[in-house]
Amino acid sequence: MNILIADSGSTKTEWVLLNSRGEKSRFNTVGLNPYFLTGDQIVMAIKEGLDEEVFQNQIDVIHFYGAGCGRSSSQEVVQKALSTCFVGAEVHVESDLLAAAKACFGDSPGIVCILGTGSNSCVYDGSRITEKIPSLGFTLGDEGSGGYFGKKILQSYFYKIMPEDLRIILEKQHDMGLDSILTKVYKEPNGNRFVASFAQLLGDHSEHPFIKKMVREGFEEFAQKQLSYFEDIEGKEAGFVGSIAAVHAETLQDVLEEYGVKLLTIVRKPIEALADYYLKIQAAES
Repeated sequence: MNILIADSGSTKTEWVLLNSRGEKSRFNTVGLNPYFLTGDQIVMAIKEGLDEEVFQNQIDVIHFYGAGCGRSSSQEVVQKALSTCFVGAEVHVESDLLAAAKACFGDSPGIVCILGTGSNSCVYDGSRITEKIPSLGFTLGDEGSGGYFGKKILQSYFYKIMPEDLRIILEKQHDMGLDSILTKVYKEPNGNRFVASFAQLLGDHSEHPFIKKMVREGFEEFAQKQLSYFEDIEGKEAGFVGSIAAVHAETLQDVLEEYGVKLLTIVRKPIEALADYYLKIQAAES
């Protein structure tokens, strides 16, 4: 049996193909968030982005976990697109939160959080998500995410709050003309990805006092709005997924301690844990 597994954020989708011998092949495409892409655009992105090796195999089962796939209507869009690309495959579409939960906790309970291009949080009982925050997306939510910090960086640049040394760095790396930025944010596709790309500055200059302050304030807002949404979080264990959490783990841990939450684990890429999970199931069934 050939199993195709995907973990999709708004920026990137990571794929693993498990063949009948338990061998893994890895691939990447752009993010396939149905909030930002139509079904036809998802089909095109898959056909143009996935390696020909994938299509040369008869795919029996697809397990797709994605940002924007928390609602049944969004799941249906992705499921239809995948069925178009892989005729005859059994297709399962779930939220990226469930993928994060399995990657962080397996069959144990905990608070699960994503800090990627966007952000999200839920309570996991060891098998299913029992409670989650309202997902408000790039414009209204996503506290502590790449998109959130990208907006903060752009705001601080154009409002002349950012220190001169960081301004010079941005100007060397990007076209910081206002018209250019506004066109890419408001008129071109995938404005959320473009804004989130500026969060790279956080990782490249994590020890800069201005950056450290920005990161801490962003994590504090995340905790205040997303973690505090859940009752009785004190003493609970939390697992995080995403590069933002991984790069700034020490600051994140400090903020969580203020809320009485223990940082149990940070998983930068859930796809490997998911692949191992289905590999075990495949081995048990063979």
